Amino acid sequence: MDCPACGTRAPVEARFCPTCGHALVNRPDERRIATLVFADLVGFTSMSQDADPEHVKRIVDTCFEAMAVDVTAYGGRVDKIVGDELVAIFGAPVTHEDDAERAVRCALQMQRTLAALGAGVEMRVGVNTGEVVVGALRGGGDPTAMGDVVNVASRLQSAAAPGQVLVGPLTHAATLDSIGYEDLGPLSVKGRDEPVAAWCAISTLMPPGRRKRERTPIVGRDAELAMLRGILDGAARRSRAHLVLVTADAGVGKSRLIGELVREAQAQQDAVVVRAHCVPYGEDAWWPIAEMIRDACAFDSEATIDTARSAIADKIA
Repeated sequence: MDCPACGTRAPVEARFCPTCGHALVNRPDERRIATLVFADLVGFTSMSQDADPEHVKRIVDTCFEAMAVDVTAYGGRVDKIVGDELVAIFGAPVTHEDDAERAVRCALQMQRTLAALGAGVEMRVGVNTGEVVVGALRGGGDPTAMGDVVNVASRLQSAAAPGQVLVGPLTHAATLDSIGYEDLGPLSVKGRDEPVAAWCAISTLMPPGRRKRERTPIVGRDAELAMLRGILDGAARRSRAHLVLVTADAGVGKSRLIGELVREAQAQQDAVVVRAHCVPYGEDAWWPIAEMIRDACAFDSEATIDTARSAIADKIA
């Protein structure tokens, strides 16, 4: 068969084009909970009237190339770029437990990225979460998301002021603990009879990967707790370091188990507990080490080099 993207003749049973990598097997339509990000450059139309088309293209290329890196870094996928608008999907084809949070963090980062470029343009962003159908259209093209969620995300983007990131109700509910918002109330948007509740994302409240967790009773972990208590008692009694690695499938209670041990260590051993979280996006491999130092020395990620150095020196002293 011929690749629909580049026209290269591909082997009969090939799933991807050997030349360009385009998928040759159509995936069935899927229903997914996904988060859509619509980003639109402000002033693109007026700029196009007065500037040379090649100059305009260079500006748009530079902006979207940098923002596409942000989308990929946070685990999303650029769905399409049309004119001055970029559309990204979080939750399809790969799903994460925190896709809504990733999308909002990415949107805020995209605004910072655009400001750092100094291109002289601003951007409006709309973010919305809900059920979509993901699949390729029979007329051709790559798989895309369709549904009312997409329409609302587009309308939120249109309602945003330059530099703003507006989110819908489900996105707000899923990220309330980790993102700071300003409530804008119901907004009347084009093409909808009912107003849409909207919030403006202001800043992040927690480092990536942090979650507020309710303390629940621990059940069925007596043997594991006894082993960990023995290691803790031995370390405290002998003043020797121990390293414990806890591994298990997702969702079986690793964090809850460690949380119980930490609580007992603080209550019984007067232990100083330093925490760090690993995240698969947005930060480099040194992030957990840096976070532990910040936690131990009581300064935040926005601190200057001089402030951090002074806090570390005081702690060591």
